[in-house]
Amino acid sequence: MHTRDIALMGSSEQYLRTAAGVIGEMGALGGRITLHTSTDLAPEAVTDHLVVWVDADDGATVPWGAADIVIPESRVGEIERVAEAIEDMPAGATMIWATTAGGDYPVYIGPGLLGGGEAGAFWPGELVQGRRFLVTDYNAGRHYAERLAPLEGRVTIMPGEQSKTIAHAEIVWTELVRAGMTRADVVVALGGGVVGDLAGFCAATYQRGVRYVQVPTTLVAQVDSALGGKTGVDLPEAKNYVGAYHQPQAVIADTDALATLPPEELAAGYAEVVKTALIAGGGLWEQIRGGVGWESSRWPEIVAACAHAKLRIVARDERDGGARQVLNLGHTVGHAIEAVTGYATYRHGEAVGLGLLAALRLSGSDDLRAEVAELLGARGLPTEMSEVDPDAVVMATARDKKRMGEGPVPFVLLPEPGDPRPGSAVAPRELIAAVRELAR
Repeated sequence: MHTRDIALMGSSEQYLRTAAGVIGEMGALGGRITLHTSTDLAPEAVTDHLVVWVDADDGATVPWGAADIVIPESRVGEIERVAEAIEDMPAGATMIWATTAGGDYPVYIGPGLLGGGEAGAFWPGELVQGRRFLVTDYNAGRHYAERLAPLEGRVTIMPGEQSKTIAHAEIVWTELVRAGMTRADVVVALGGGVVGDLAGFCAATYQRGVRYVQVPTTLVAQVDSALGGKTGVDLPEAKNYVGAYHQPQAVIADTDALATLPPEELAAGYAEVVKTALIAGGGLWEQIRGGVGWESSRWPEIVAACAHAKLRIVARDERDGGARQVLNLGHTVGHAIEAVTGYATYRHGEAVGLGLLAALRLSGSDDLRAEVAELLGARGLPTEMSEVDPDAVVMATARDKKRMGEGPVPFVLLPEPGDPRPGSAVAPRELIAAVRELAR
């Protein structure tokens, strides 16, 4: 248990005083408590403190790099449990406490979480106990698998979207059975979005549900797919058509792992960063449009900011009933491109980038579309489709999961950054024109 002095930070003095009262009543954290509003931020005054940001979900900017813990104001009564979750967390990392109707869990973000040299990976042992069964791909496995020891079993798949199928799920289920996994054990998903989605789906369905931990090693996974509990596999006809909502027990995102990625894989993740910034607007969008986020020194800050933006949305809507649908910005056309090309031509992030351009054109945000195209192009991402039938893409959007009954496919439109509008109707001729524009 931490016994350092505690610096409570946040935008609302009312919430800070409430949190201070809760901590004072418990007395278990020890140390002196000081309060710092976001307008009275003095990082030099909180050196060697346990810095807790109490998040009022009011758009205030979290001081990434200073905060050890980010906790929603609705969970200040559980601060003791939350503080226990950062025992032995490496210096420089931040833990965001994710809240959903399906359960809360810690999200660890920062350098050094997977160890290095003789050091093994950080593991939240008090929160996640039980034997570990690893699901990974050849790329992530050769870099990090041994650091997650002890492992009771290991299943390795080929990298790439073509491994995210029912057939591969059956391989994972079968190998877990042969390795003797029980409901008291935990699946460890080590890799990118494909591994996380597949392993999470297998955990959701194996023996009707076992625990799992996400250990994302790609930018796409760290800022998006490892968060929020969506799991699943693809069908030839449509992406992510078979799946389940199953929240992880923890997410461990080591930003040092991004340095091992090929440039094109890192660029694909950047498309999801741009998407999140467009949805969030405000300071995050201003940072991304200004070029922040590509240099490795800023990865912990950008990953944390994007993760936090998504987790705020998921906390309000775990199962895509309304607010969470904004996270599908660019994905209706993006998923259709992936399906039409057999999941073999474009990385997920590349397809999402193209989908963003279509969505912004449909939104009437022509200047913003031009700016986003410039951002994507500067990272080597495609801004046009090559050898893809645009009419087939349009037809494939009809199988989007947001569609209800016989109605049209609802799109997420974005008149301006920070103002996503889910459930928007789009005229067929406008959709055809926006997709055909990508095929020039």
